[in-house]
Amino acid sequence: MFARIAIVASLMAAVTLATDGGDISEFYDKSTFECTKGKGWDFVIVRSYCSFGGVDDNAPRTLAAAKDAGIPHRDVYHFPCHGKVSAEDQVKADLDHVGKDNFGTMWFDIETNPSPGCSYSGDHATNCKFLEDLIAAGKKHGVTMGVYASSYMWSSIMGTCTAGADHGLPLWYAHYDYTRSFGDFTAFGGCKHPAMKQYNDAVGICGINADADWY
Repeated sequence: MFARIAIVASLMAAVTLATDGGDISEFYDKSTFECTKGKGWDFVIVRSYCSFGGVDDNAPRTLAAAKDAGIPHRDVYHFPCHGKVSAEDQVKADLDHVGKDNFGTMWFDIETNPSPGCSYSGDHATNCKFLEDLIAAGKKHGVTMGVYASSYMWSSIMGTCTAGADHGLPLWYAHYDYTRSFGDFTAFGGCKHPAMKQYNDAVGICGINADADWY
């Protein structure tokens, strides 16, 4: 009986600790975030740096709107430009624009970059070195960082690189199985235990076309 009670309590705790949110690449106002909060969002991840190698002009006011709406956790994601902007310059530009105190974690978005002059090299070692440089820039400026990637994108771009895990960065991974669970996760990039999952890439909530995330 006591064992059964303990198991039930453990399951209830796991459910209680589950946290829902989403990531976005457009501006939304306070009332929209109040709506998402009412539907269970406890966090939002806002794009702060764009694939073409420049800051996202909407990021500061989007973060401010989410804060005013009472969204307790607000992060940013940085879509790196490999080539025409150095790692140091783009991280600094991002931070100067959004303000280091206005977000929790900066997630480096590792995926194919279609923007001219910003695509990754065909050499995994070169791409891994670029990620190392991004991390070094973040550390220089005192930023809390993480890595976003799918297993496929990581292996295609970074190969066997373990830079994120080597520096203790948490992993936010993408796998669109529409399930709020880590049961589907297979280790990559040196990470065996993910921190967050993007499980749906087209969820409609409160008029937002967002990606759904969970941890």
